[in-house]
Amino acid sequence: MISRRSFLKLTGIAAAAAGAGFGTGSLVDGGTGRRFAVHGFVPDDDRVVTDVIRFFSSELPSATSAPAISADGRWTRLLADALRPGSRSSGPESGQGHVAVRLVRIGEALPGDLLVTDDRKRIYDPAGDFSIALHGLRARLKDSEARYMISATYTEEAPLASLFATSRVLVVESDRGVIDRIPLDGRQRTLSVDGRMGRTGLTVGADGAHVHSASCRHGLCRTAGVATHPGDVIACAPNRILLRVETA
Repeated sequence: MISRRSFLKLTGIAAAAAGAGFGTGSLVDGGTGRRFAVHGFVPDDDRVVTDVIRFFSSELPSATSAPAISADGRWTRLLADALRPGSRSSGPESGQGHVAVRLVRIGEALPGDLLVTDDRKRIYDPAGDFSIALHGLRARLKDSEARYMISATYTEEAPLASLFATSRVLVVESDRGVIDRIPLDGRQRTLSVDGRMGRTGLTVGADGAHVHSASCRHGLCRTAGVATHPGDVIACAPNRILLRVETA
């Protein structure tokens, strides 16, 4: 039986959402909400890192929560400045989701690259989906020696998703679209995913998912740890593979 508090919370959210134009079906079945993310490898260059974050920020709604930034030293302030609302020009006007940016130094230099994905459940194809400006930014990255891995994500939960969510699922996608949705239940399994540069091997179970083998040259996705909580992401930019944990 639903408690009085839960009932009031449910009906209150439903009434507010209905007033905003949402139907009951979209509230319950509308997926996990809006999502936009940029992952990649960037050089130790203030201007380039700022340009990557400003591109990400330009796609965000004007009203978002304060960003969660994980970075060392001088990068924290630089990232915060690049995420200021004043830099948002072309994104949607409505929406109030969570912004998280992580910048981590990698052990060896490698060619820069960029991977972009959104809630349409696909990874952008540079040949057909990148704007001229984004092509230029990616070209600058690919001509550079990357020293950092960057991950910038915006997630906006569907109005009632958290109330009805009972489990977690690993979404596996490439630039061809969503490949699989795997429940993170008690059964452990291994599988491989075909990407641009070969196969990426995954281990999936109740504790989450991690990459156990990778065909890309540097295999940084193998050192990315375990994706276990909703919102956790493991990205392999060279292989164009993205692993994302969602509620189900």
